[in-house]
Amino acid sequence: MTGYAADAETLIGDIRQLEVAARAGPGDEAAFRTQLEALHSRLAGRAEPRSDAKHVALESAYYRKNWFLSGLAWFLFGSLAVLGMWTVGESRAGRWFSSAAALATLVGLAFCTTAIVKRCIIMERPPVGNLYDTIIFIGSSVVLFALIVEWLTRRGFALATAPILGTAFILLARRYELGEANDHMDPLVAVLDSNFWLTTHVITITLGYSAGLLAAFLSALHVLLRGLGLDGGDSGLRRSMTRAVYGMICFTLFLSLIGTVLGGIWANDSWGRFWGWDPKENGALLIVLWTLAILHARLGGHIGEWGLHLASIFTAIVITFSWWHVNFLGVGLHSYGFTAGKNTIWSFYAALSAILAFGFVVRAVESAKGRRNPRPVATPATEA
Repeated sequence: MTGYAADAETLIGDIRQLEVAARAGPGDEAAFRTQLEALHSRLAGRAEPRSDAKHVALESAYYRKNWFLSGLAWFLFGSLAVLGMWTVGESRAGRWFSSAAALATLVGLAFCTTAIVKRCIIMERPPVGNLYDTIIFIGSSVVLFALIVEWLTRRGFALATAPILGTAFILLARRYELGEANDHMDPLVAVLDSNFWLTTHVITITLGYSAGLLAAFLSALHVLLRGLGLDGGDSGLRRSMTRAVYGMICFTLFLSLIGTVLGGIWANDSWGRFWGWDPKENGALLIVLWTLAILHARLGGHIGEWGLHLASIFTAIVITFSWWHVNFLGVGLHSYGFTAGKNTIWSFYAALSAILAFGFVVRAVESAKGRRNPRPVATPATEA
């Protein structure tokens, strides 16, 4: 309501018509539908001149279809296929399970991508504008990156993570949606309402999150497989996982660095100060500095295979702090007010810390065994 009498009378008329429809509902479904359609026509007629109603049909169809729930079902099927793939090993049945997992994951990703595209059309902006958007976009990007890594390596470890991570991200999105209980297609604040900067800065930063999280999850898988002896001592598999993690760390640095610089330019363009960013941008800078430290330590020989994987796992903590934890500070344009999941985020930190501790223990045990049983030094062959 704007305060004008005409608006008040119009709204009162809408409420009265809704009341008539409600009273007709219990005894006469046809009358209820007639009254409801009349109210719909009345509202749509007023919205048409303002172009507010052009996506109403698409938005209604979007909610009826429930694309992410369909994607979740396929990701769950893919996760079961992954379980079968790892159970039967490299056999004909294992290859069948592998193909089923890949197909199910692709279908699940297609459902999620379709939903994201529809949201872009409905809101007339790029796919990331609020915290809910980031969950579904980053989740879909992680699955896509995992499938690309699997296509490049063909070793099964990236495929094993893809549907499981897809399931986890959709469940997180649904928990956030239910916990907040508000419209997750809300309009942006004016200073952030720029499709150009949303496309360049925000998309780049969130893709950097996706790459870094995938690297961390692959490293966690490496630590668990190696520590529990589930990789069978396969040095080829370990090298493939290490190369994949190293590549994703490089990709994380590339995207995060570009995204952080673009964020500073956006700040300068919006309110005239390049360094006038908020805690979210400082979190992005932490990601840049941490990935730089990892790559310099690796290139300088200060960390080896184990060090790379353990540092990569810690990357997930840095990213989670930048992505979620700054919201709890209650300041800045990126503070979305999500506080219901504080305990969840600490549980996530604890789980990653436990995997890190397990990795350090396994590394220490392997080092101790190596000192007790050193590898024989090759000597030149001598003639008899």
